[in-house]
Amino acid sequence: MNKKSFLKAITISTQTLQVKVLGALCSIVIFAGACSDPSEIGLVLDPGSNQIGVFYEEIPLSSFLVLEDSFNTTNQSRLVVGGDHSDIFGITESIGYSRLSFNPGGVLPEDNAIFDSAIFNFNIVELIGDDFEEEKEFKVHRLLESIEDTTYYSFNALDYEENISLAEGSFLLQADTINRVSMDLSPDFAAELFGKLTSQDPVFDNIFAFREYFPGIVIKGNPAQNTSVSLAVGSGTGITMYYHYDEDTVSTAYPINTIQSRHFNQVISDRQGTVTEQIVENNVAYDVAGDKVGVKAGLGLLIKLDMSPLHEFLDTLENVTFNQILLEVGPIDEYPEGKNPYGALVMYFATDGGEFYRRDLDGVKVAVQGETNTQTGLNQDGSVVPVTGNQTGLAFNTETRVYANQITSYVNALYRSGLVKTDLFLYPNTPSTERGVVSFDAFKRSLKEFVVDKDQIKMKIYYSKVR
Repeated sequence: MNKKSFLKAITISTQTLQVKVLGALCSIVIFAGACSDPSEIGLVLDPGSNQIGVFYEEIPLSSFLVLEDSFNTTNQSRLVVGGDHSDIFGITESIGYSRLSFNPGGVLPEDNAIFDSAIFNFNIVELIGDDFEEEKEFKVHRLLESIEDTTYYSFNALDYEENISLAEGSFLLQADTINRVSMDLSPDFAAELFGKLTSQDPVFDNIFAFREYFPGIVIKGNPAQNTSVSLAVGSGTGITMYYHYDEDTVSTAYPINTIQSRHFNQVISDRQGTVTEQIVENNVAYDVAGDKVGVKAGLGLLIKLDMSPLHEFLDTLENVTFNQILLEVGPIDEYPEGKNPYGALVMYFATDGGEFYRRDLDGVKVAVQGETNTQTGLNQDGSVVPVTGNQTGLAFNTETRVYANQITSYVNALYRSGLVKTDLFLYPNTPSTERGVVSFDAFKRSLKEFVVDKDQIKMKIYYSKVR
C-alpha cells in the first residue's frame, strides 16, 4: 500500500469511529429521557480518562401563599364588578368606582328639546363565572364623595347611595365574548339630568363643576351568583341621554361616560372558614393547611416558591452542563368553561419574607428573563446584577392544564454567573410598570384564579457531567 492509500484508509477509519461515537451518544440521550433512573446512565469513551454522562434530577418545590401589599387598582382601564365564592378563597366581591365625563365643547340640547330616553351602558370585555343560563344582576349607584387625584388601593372605599340605584338590570351573558348591555336610568334621575342639560345649567360649564354636582358612580354585582365582569372604561360604559326636536325623525345622543375618568376597584374578601383564613398580614409567606395552594387576581394573592432545594442541589455539582431545565406547575384543578385561568405566570424574584426583590441600583423588580436573553450584567463597580426588561413566563397548556417553561439560562446564571439566589413569585401575566412608566396590570383587572396541588410543583433538570 502506497503512502497516499494509507492516509486515505486512516481518514475513513477516523470518520467511521466518529459516526459510531456520535450515534451511540445520541442513543444514550434519547434513552435517558425514557429511563426510570437517568442518573445511572453514562457513556465511557476512555475508561479512567474522560466520561460523559446524561443525568436527570426532579426537585419538588414547597409553595406558600402571600397577600400582596399596597395593591394599587387605580386607573387600570377596567371596572371589576361582581364576585364569587370558592372553598380555598372564600367569598370575594369587587366594586367599581369611577368619575363620569362629558365633552365640555359639545352641543347641549336646547330648552325645547324633547326627552326620549336615558340608559346606562356596560361594555363587558371579560366575563368570569358559571351557570350562564341564569341572568346576572348589576346595579349603579351615585357617589356621595369625590374621587380625588390620589392613589386608591383594593382596600379603599367611598360613600355612596347604597339604598338607591340610578340603574339596575339582569342579563343573560355569554362566555368568551364581548357583552354589551344597557339598562334604563331611573326616571327621577333621568329627568333631573335632562333638566340641567336643557336649562344650560352651570354644572355643564366644565368638568370640575360637573363633579361638584355629580361625584361619580359605583357599580356592583351579586357575589352569590358566582360571576364577575370587567368593564372597559371609556365611551362604552356610562350614560347616554337621547332627545329630539319637533322636526327631527331620529334621536340625538348626548353621552356622559367614563372616558378619561379616574377610577378604581375595591375588593372585599371573606375567607373565614377556609384554609386561607390565616392569611391576615401582607407580604408574609404563609404555609397554609391542606394540600392546595392557588392564585387569586384582584385580591392580590400569590404563590411563592421556596427555591432553596434548587440552590442546595447546585452547590453539589461540579463540571456540569445543563441540557434542559423545566419548571412545571400543574396540572391545576379542573375549572368551568367560564373560569379560564391566566395564560402565563411571570416568575418574579422574592425576598426571604414575602416581598418583591428589587435591584439595589434602581429599585426595579426583577423577573426570570427569557431563554434567548442574558440574565445578568455588571454595574459601575463591576459587580454582577440581574437584568430586566425581557422577562419570560410559565405558559399555560389548556390540554394538560399545566403551566410550564424552560428556565435553563436562569439556572445557568445561578450556577455560573453568580446571579442572586432568591425565591420566586408566580405572578399572572406580564405587568410593565417599571421606572415610572404607567401601564396596565392584568392581575388587577379581574378576579381570575386557579388552584393546584402542592405536590404538583416541580423542577425537571437534565444535565451532563464531564470529568
